[in-house]
Amino acid sequence: MINNEKAALYWHLLGPSSEYTRNFLGFSVYVSNTTDRLQGTLCYKDDNFTLDTIPAVFYTTCPVHGQYVIYYNERLPGVTYPRGYSDSVRTSLCEVEVYGCPATGYFGSNCSVPCSDVNCQYCHIETGTCQGCKPGYKGHRCEMVCEGGTYGAGCKETCGTCRDVNQCSINNGTCLTGCDAAFKGDLCKTVCDRGSYGYDCKEICGHCRDVNRCSFITGTCLTGCDAGYQGNLCKTSCDSGSYGYDCNETCGHCRDVNQCSNINGTCLTGCDANYQGNLCKTCE
Repeated sequence: MINNEKAALYWHLLGPSSEYTRNFLGFSVYVSNTTDRLQGTLCYKDDNFTLDTIPAVFYTTCPVHGQYVIYYNERLPGVTYPRGYSDSVRTSLCEVEVYGCPATGYFGSNCSVPCSDVNCQYCHIETGTCQGCKPGYKGHRCEMVCEGGTYGAGCKETCGTCRDVNQCSINNGTCLTGCDAAFKGDLCKTVCDRGSYGYDCKEICGHCRDVNRCSFITGTCLTGCDAGYQGNLCKTSCDSGSYGYDCNETCGHCRDVNQCSNINGTCLTGCDANYQGNLCKTCE
């Protein structure tokens, strides 16, 4: 990234009668952080040059920062262009030179003077006037810290679901004391995966009848427990003598009630006298 660009464009100009010369009239120069010129800053738009006045080498200063310097020209249908403009455009640049400070926070002819405001990240290459604050600060001179719940460049980002919103880093949004229940990740903006819940999603859901209905916040099984378990979290096995979904079924006449399956009620060591069947609920 270059801070505060000065661009020099060198092109093939073969005189007023050349089609090449006509192609350049009406050109624009942008600086952007993406390859989309419309997301950047328009540094220069030619609406003055003619075939006789367009220079062989063009210089312009654009006191902004960005990753891309974009040369652009167009001929749109239905638009009447000044005399001397070509009907279409083509690019025949020999060279493009870009000058600017290679590091942020400095200005001057040698990029050796620190920006005057301590929290300024980008300043005007000639005057030092702040043009962009460091992440975590805002204001004309970057004198104001991001308010609670915001962070980043210009304080335009919103913190995630931090356990303590006052412990959200003003620089990068990291939740310094972890996430509130149901969220995970450094920014606490990602919901727990299926089957986990709680602070930073570190808890494991119990034996819910439907694991997709385990509350990300509390772990409560919203549609009840799977067979063999009970309680809001469905982490407790059925009491002796009960079984099934939410432990709502009563074991039969097992020879040993402690050997009644908490899942399906099968008497694992057989029936008590005078009873038969897997559940030992049928008289002989």
